[in-house]
Amino acid sequence: MKKLSVLLMATAALGLTACSAKRSTSKAKDTSSKNKSALIVHKHKAKGALSANNISPQENVALITVYAANKYRGAWQNTLKNAEQDALNVSLIQRDDDVNYRGQGYIYEVSAGKNLQTRYTLQGDGSSQKIFLYQGGHYLGAATVEEIVQFLNKLNCDSEISRLQKKVTIGGSSSSNASAADKSKADDAKTNKSDIPGDAGIFTVPASYRGVWYSSDSKVELTAHSMVADGEKTELHHQSANFSEKQRQNRDIQNKTMHIAAANMTNINGFSGIYIAGWCQNAGEKTVYALHQEKGQPVLLIIGTGGGLHDIMWRSPQLARKYAHTKFADLRKLGGIELN
Repeated sequence: MKKLSVLLMATAALGLTACSAKRSTSKAKDTSSKNKSALIVHKHKAKGALSANNISPQENVALITVYAANKYRGAWQNTLKNAEQDALNVSLIQRDDDVNYRGQGYIYEVSAGKNLQTRYTLQGDGSSQKIFLYQGGHYLGAATVEEIVQFLNKLNCDSEISRLQKKVTIGGSSSSNASAADKSKADDAKTNKSDIPGDAGIFTVPASYRGVWYSSDSKVELTAHSMVADGEKTELHHQSANFSEKQRQNRDIQNKTMHIAAANMTNINGFSGIYIAGWCQNAGEKTVYALHQEKGQPVLLIIGTGGGLHDIMWRSPQLARKYAHTKFADLRKLGGIELN
């Protein structure tokens, strides 16, 4: 199974697993007389105000993690506890038709410092989306988003969920665009440059971007160092900053680089992604391929640097067809294709 690492930063302010609470003196005394390492789930008079509607991917991850730690304890509890000191990493595992896991799409593996094989899968979307929870290959149980929210509201987990989701980053194999770029450059340093004018070394596509992506009417494949679209393969290279305008207009260089593109990591309107442009292109719109999540699934956003979302691509043609006409509120700021 291939793992695509997605970094989700966890808050160090989270307690073992129980949500923030004000305990009475009598409860504190009762607790002190028991095994202090035991997980205590506190119920309070004041209930939380978490909602099961319009949940972002970041909030969804926070809800699932805190819920599983409180509900099933064990490895999930330890994973959340470890997140006090380490980043909380979620790897997207291709199931390869693994019948041991319920749900649809990827298997999501959550870890913080030490991999305890705390996993979950998804089925459906919205408040009725069902989450199947696992420890390794052992099935623990399932709950809908609405049921999870109801459970956490009884524990008054609002502040914990709020802090956690603000530290979640989804969109690449690292916590920031800068670190993704550094990782790419470090990999590329191992690869010799060609004799192409302006070539600063081959570009390495982050692992989480690689594979085949589908829209309702097309597909794109990203490999370690290339992109295949409409049957045409294009090699991706870093381009030197001193590649001159005169060189861009040179007909021999243009002919030599017909199947080579300039690539780099960038950020556009808050979305980090891979910037790709023709090698000799000096004007006109370039394209950014940004990793994102919708409906609990990874998507590849095709964004034009001139402004506007051009397309949304999915990991399967079935998902692409299913959501071909869906409007996503979190993408409205990009403009472009009809989203309102």
